[in-house]
Amino acid sequence: MKKTVILLVLFLSISLVYAKEAPFIEGEVLNYDIHFKWGLVMMKAGTANYTVKKGSFENNTTYKTSLDFKTTTFFDGIFKIRDTLVSHIDAYDLKPLYNIRKINEGKTRFWEETFVKTHSPDFTKVRVKRQNDAGIKFDTTMVANNAGYDMLSVFTFARTLDYSQLTQDQTMHISSFVGRDKVNITVHFKGQAIVEKSESVKYKAYLLAIDIGDDAFKESKTAMEIWVSDDKNHIPLKIKAKLRIGAAEVNLAAWKNLKYPLSSEIIIPAR
Repeated sequence: MKKTVILLVLFLSISLVYAKEAPFIEGEVLNYDIHFKWGLVMMKAGTANYTVKKGSFENNTTYKTSLDFKTTTFFDGIFKIRDTLVSHIDAYDLKPLYNIRKINEGKTRFWEETFVKTHSPDFTKVRVKRQNDAGIKFDTTMVANNAGYDMLSVFTFARTLDYSQLTQDQTMHISSFVGRDKVNITVHFKGQAIVEKSESVKYKAYLLAIDIGDDAFKESKTAMEIWVSDDKNHIPLKIKAKLRIGAAEVNLAAWKNLKYPLSSEIIIPAR
């Protein structure tokens, strides 16, 4: 359950194609609603809030991105979650530098830091340190033979791809580090799509189909789908995931301080 939540609220080699500049600015805020589905019942399980601020890490100017997740009052009675993820991304080349996960889930509480030592499309080396009030639980080094990310920086990866240079069904391989595990992720670019928010509001989007080699998901093939806005902001609009315990859906609910106009939005006039 713990890993499932982290893999959801976020998201994301062979020729990684990055945008030349960040698609976000200091002060951006994205708000998401999270729903879980059991059988035919879809219920709101929680909310997630994503923010971007200016930061600094080891003398590097950074974008400090944060994601706060909490369950609804109803789900608090089943499994209460209050998680915070913070990442520092180099403001110059948008590479991940550092991440901390502060986990408060049921009776489980710990914080886990990821220090990125080396990062390139062909090799990543990180140090991962987890501790709680009782002391250090582990302090280890992991490597990946491709571009590796903490789970929050995967969110940034999806936003900083240069979609104009991607071709239909192009495949990219990356890794993510969660605890002592290296999770293999394959990203398939599926082209353009439409996200329907309501009968009168729709969004032009790019669709990414994600294969994830992790047992939190019902199957690794297309374990997750991510719709990213077809405009210069590249906002994740919608995420769907097939989980062992059911299914989950994350939808953009509100936003402010975007760098560019949300030109992907389509308003259909009332008849």
